[in-house]
Amino acid sequence: MNSVVVGLQWGDEGKGKVVTYLSRNYDCVVRYSGGSNAGHTVDYGQFKLVHHLVPSADLRLRKGMYIATGVAVDLNVLSQEIEQLEQFFPGSGESLQVSKQAHVVIPFYRELDGKIDAARSEPVGTTRRGIGLCYANRALRFGVRLEDFEDEVLLERKLTELVRVWNLDINANSILKQMLEIYHRLSHHLIDNVEAFEKLKGKDLLFEATQGVLLDVDVGTYPYVTSTNCSSSGVQAGFGFPIKLDKVIGVTKAYTTRVGEGPFPTELKNEMGEKIRKLGGEYGATTGRPRRCGWLDFVLLRYAVRVSGCDELILTKADVLNGFERLAVCVAYNVDGVKVRDVKNLRNIHKAEPMYEEIEGWKDLNSPSFEKFLRRIERETGVKISHVSTGSKVEDIVVL
Repeated sequence: MNSVVVGLQWGDEGKGKVVTYLSRNYDCVVRYSGGSNAGHTVDYGQFKLVHHLVPSADLRLRKGMYIATGVAVDLNVLSQEIEQLEQFFPGSGESLQVSKQAHVVIPFYRELDGKIDAARSEPVGTTRRGIGLCYANRALRFGVRLEDFEDEVLLERKLTELVRVWNLDINANSILKQMLEIYHRLSHHLIDNVEAFEKLKGKDLLFEATQGVLLDVDVGTYPYVTSTNCSSSGVQAGFGFPIKLDKVIGVTKAYTTRVGEGPFPTELKNEMGEKIRKLGGEYGATTGRPRRCGWLDFVLLRYAVRVSGCDELILTKADVLNGFERLAVCVAYNVDGVKVRDVKNLRNIHKAEPMYEEIEGWKDLNSPSFEKFLRRIERETGVKISHVSTGSKVEDIVVL
């Protein structure tokens, strides 16, 4: 069986934990999009690991891990992450393979990323990890791929060309030496895309998305989005081969969060928003920035379910709302005086005024009122909830 786990909000839905939990039923976890701008936190109980590039497979089970061609690879971050994994799970790095056709984040991309965002009339809130620059140079055909490191003459020419194109006062040779040193430490993980495909053919694959549907470059809240297709539609392009998906698993919080700039209709800019932030520990795993918090938005959730083709839902962070006597959910928008329950695109979402319905809170996740909340989500989206996360640890999840 081939499945994909996607976030149905603006990222930070708890996909890392979900992927780790579900990976026990698959042979290999495949990252197909994004880069080190992702931060998937996995709580093993005694310690936590944050996956930026390495797929969130359960490292205790030595499942296969593959970073596909659609991922923007920062060699320094990848090297550090593998070292961290080896400290907790010696030998786990040997299960990791990386496509030679994946593009590489050159160190100066980070600085350029920040300069470009700062030059905008309205910054989009990039993580400044250089991911957008990596994908931009890929589209401009100036990109550097991991396979280029096998030919140092070619690599030097490409780096020199990049420095010239971006008019930078940087010594390409110093960058070359720095990157080659890290590359040689990682080279035994590399594999050609076709060879990887042949090895994975017939295996049960779990594809791990980054960010969330609402940050997808095509169907998200553009331009306040990431640089790739992080919805289910990006799997084939990011994997590099046609692949039949048997199941699309969508992950959503019981409330909504967003990091960075961009429209957020249900954002709570008050004490309630701050309370949810503190109770939920809502701070970015990659940047440490406080997340903007708000009530669950059924309009956006229905949209995300539709464009991603969800077959089932997994609900996270409901335990954060334990003890709230009353909650609210957004059931529709008021857009220029018109009530809107469903949106075909997100073009006018910045004009949306949320129309709320107050609902009964729950003491704990065994409360009848929480059961009503689950059924309400299913009615609103038309999709069944298969699992509910009951805490932060990998094992804190129940099957419905």
